Amino acid sequence: MMLRGLWRRRWLSLIVLIVAVVPVVAGSLGPMYTDAARTTLIRETLDKAILDHRGWRVTSVSDDAGELVKEITAPFLLPPIRGAELLSPNDKATKTYPLMWIDGQCDHVTTAEGRCPRAANEIMVSRASGFTVGDTVKLSLLSDPGAEKRRLTPLRVVGVYATDAADPIWYGRSLFPQTAGVTEGNGDPLLTAPETQGTVGVKTGGDRIDAIVGAAWTSTAILYIDPNKITGDDVASLESVHARLRALGQTGETTTVFGYLDETLEAVHLRVDSLSVPTTLVTVQLVALGWLLLFLTVRDLVAARAQEIALARLRGLPTSRIWAFGLSEPAFLLLAALPIGIAASWAVVSRMAATLLRDDLVVTVDGFTVLCGVAAVFGGLLATALAARQTVTQPVVEQWRRTPRSRRRTWVVDAVVLAITAVGLAELLAGDVITDATGQRASALIAPGLLAVALALIARRLLPLVCRALFRFTRTHGDIGAFLAMRQISRGSATGSTVIVLAAGLGLAVFAVAAWSVTSRNYQEVARVHNGAETVFVVPRSDVATLRKISADVPGTAPVIVTPGPPAMLATDPARFASVALWRPSYAGNRPLSAMTAKLAPRTAAPRVLVGGDRIRADVSTPKMPDGWSAILYADFRVTGETKPATIPLGRPDSRIKVHEWGLPRGCRDAVCELRGLRLEVTMASGASLEDGPTGSVVVKKLEVRQDGRWSTVDAGLADTSRWTPAFVPREGLPLSLESFGTGAVRPDTFPDPLPALSSGPGAGQKLPGLDDGHFSGFESVASAQALPGLNAPGVVVDLETADRVAYGYSPRTEFQIWAAPGRGDEVREALRRDSVPVLATRTTDDLVSGYVTQGPGLALLLLIVSAGVAALLALGRAVLALHTAARRRTYEMAALEAAGARVRPLRVALLLEQTITLSWGALTGVLAGLVAAWAALPRVPEFAETPVTPPLDYSLVPGPVIAVACAVLVLSVVAAAVTSELLLRGVRVDQLREAPA
Repeated sequence: MMLRGLWRRRWLSLIVLIVAVVPVVAGSLGPMYTDAARTTLIRETLDKAILDHRGWRVTSVSDDAGELVKEITAPFLLPPIRGAELLSPNDKATKTYPLMWIDGQCDHVTTAEGRCPRAANEIMVSRASGFTVGDTVKLSLLSDPGAEKRRLTPLRVVGVYATDAADPIWYGRSLFPQTAGVTEGNGDPLLTAPETQGTVGVKTGGDRIDAIVGAAWTSTAILYIDPNKITGDDVASLESVHARLRALGQTGETTTVFGYLDETLEAVHLRVDSLSVPTTLVTVQLVALGWLLLFLTVRDLVAARAQEIALARLRGLPTSRIWAFGLSEPAFLLLAALPIGIAASWAVVSRMAATLLRDDLVVTVDGFTVLCGVAAVFGGLLATALAARQTVTQPVVEQWRRTPRSRRRTWVVDAVVLAITAVGLAELLAGDVITDATGQRASALIAPGLLAVALALIARRLLPLVCRALFRFTRTHGDIGAFLAMRQISRGSATGSTVIVLAAGLGLAVFAVAAWSVTSRNYQEVARVHNGAETVFVVPRSDVATLRKISADVPGTAPVIVTPGPPAMLATDPARFASVALWRPSYAGNRPLSAMTAKLAPRTAAPRVLVGGDRIRADVSTPKMPDGWSAILYADFRVTGETKPATIPLGRPDSRIKVHEWGLPRGCRDAVCELRGLRLEVTMASGASLEDGPTGSVVVKKLEVRQDGRWSTVDAGLADTSRWTPAFVPREGLPLSLESFGTGAVRPDTFPDPLPALSSGPGAGQKLPGLDDGHFSGFESVASAQALPGLNAPGVVVDLETADRVAYGYSPRTEFQIWAAPGRGDEVREALRRDSVPVLATRTTDDLVSGYVTQGPGLALLLLIVSAGVAALLALGRAVLALHTAARRRTYEMAALEAAGARVRPLRVALLLEQTITLSWGALTGVLAGLVAAWAALPRVPEFAETPVTPPLDYSLVPGPVIAVACAVLVLSVVAAAVTSELLLRGVRVDQLREAPA
């Protein structure tokens, strides 16, 4: 009988089934989408991480590193890459070479000449090394273990290779200084065969050769995470693997584990943890809307069975049987909706994953997803019971009425909802519970649902009042159409439910569109500012001269060095920077960037003190040192091509010794070095008297360097107070005080202090980190802006030449970049490749925008806009259906009017006005609710996993998308009203009066 009834009411049953699927889809789609989004987040984080941030490099001098990591397995780990290496100077001690082999090395190099090594003592060299096929290389640590006297083992060159330094097999290490054009004293790796490790001995002291062949080789194993195999559920397993490897590196002194996975895990947690709450809140609102739709639709289905239920009651069936009879059809449809809804969720999430997330995701249905679907069905059963209560319990006579009597609606539910909304809105705007110190919380996402329902309840109450106010006017003006429409709307049973459903659904949709349009604009703006240029290439750290040469060789670029700070500092060539940077004049009072950067031009300063050669000596005058006291005179140099300063001890100042001599850093022999400063360290021996400490100053009178066997005087201005800092009283030389217990230092005054800078945020008095992260120099703001290109925090932009004069070296935290002008990214990339400049990373504004979208808040907004759009269409369909069903019950009334002589046109106007006013009222209420929710909640809804400090975010609405949605909704409402009213009117026949009860 139940199946027969479903077939008899097949169209209404089909509608109930479709609506019943909605809460199941909403309940199961959220968890399924969250799982797919979490997998996307962790894979995107790993894809964008540099090599040593997504793996580990295990080294051991006593064990096989490959065997050590053999027991550490996980589905997302790639097989370990084994190898071994030995660092040794050549026989002439001019360079140090890594001699190494790695599994699969021949597949990761391009053979320019010769072949890969296949036997012991064969090596392959880089192009930049200068060796050719057939040459031999001898390393001072490698000897023939079979020889009686120590004899270096010749390594024969059998091939020349070229390679990509960013290849994963090298683990992101700086193994190619020669290829990169950097002279750190090391040469490019000498690739050999594994057999070499077992055929050569290692010198351990004097002429003795280590008895254990290959004992001093370092065994290596590189373990990588495969981003394509890891899922969002593997975060805990990844942390376990990381903990085991970290413990492995702490078990002894012979094993070391390198890697920066702590930073990667921190980034993963930052993005994943910001996902769950927003998606849950979005899901809860959609499930609630689905239950509301289900409640109203089931009420129509049960109402359609009112006469059957009345007959069952007349037959004397008990109450439990009547309830079972009344709920049998909706309960069956709800149970049928469970598998359909879960299957639909899987299809929707699979499609969203392929188009919005990643195309390599495999969407699965787990137990928790099914449980959420069951919970949605259970909630639907409760909604069904509430919907059926009125029909099951109302009097039999009332169930037989064609047109139900209007009932007075209670204000209890409305008052509760409005009170909750008022409290929530007050907390949201006051920033007390819902918001935190940043002014943003995911809890603000609940605002659109609350506001939409609250305004819908108010609009439902207002519409009948407005219609009643027009009763007198329609009685005396116009035809019968408006007269009938106003009265039907005021007493219509479907009016209130239609307004509530339509306003709630469209309110969510309008808020979603407004939120996404505003968020997308902020994503674009933040990406422009943080990236600085359309395309940014990260290159290896070298020195300013090398970076400027790279930029000069490639048109349309700017050299940039960024030091994180705080405050953050960006050093660049001002003119080139202004020509390639993405700039909003509104950030600085509508001033062009070129006008601001022109103020960064270097001011007049003392020339740099440049030296070159193999030895340096100083003519020093020293007072007599007290017993137990001593001093050491140091000289600091900047060596071309090296990132760290080189320090040499010129000597121990003594009153009896006038000249102190020492070897210059090795890099000064082939290139010019810069003297950065002189330091005097004064120390006190145990037992010496503090009161009898030294007095006076050590005076450096002259500096000389030896080059090609000849000594020449260095133009250092030792007697010129304007060329050194801190300033001193002019004497016969440069004084360094002995009275400062500890360290006294002087520097050539080659830079202004404070530095002229463009600033955004940091106040005067702060010290800049500098290129060496030494925080030596202050700055003077020559212009200020709300945000500066290339900086994601408050900071400054300074002239690159000036910053280089301040720094002793280059901090490992600095990032060397080449910025490309808009539209020239591909051209610059190709030019860098031709010039053999390794590119460690490439960042574009589009990449940053994509990264923001795939953060937790962005993925939650994607879920909201997709789900809210579908919910709005269902709400509109449900509203039209409710009006259609209610009007069908009045066909007897319309037939009677037609039989009494009413013309068709006024009846058509009555139906059209009734449908149009109700739908438009609900639609406008939804649009208003969405706009109010956007105004109240958008500044407090998180858009980023980490709220950016700069630039300031703009929460003003983007009118275009909102107007388009509002117009589309109103047009659909009018069209639906016209079509529905016309269909109903054609179904009105005078013959229906014969079917009416007596």
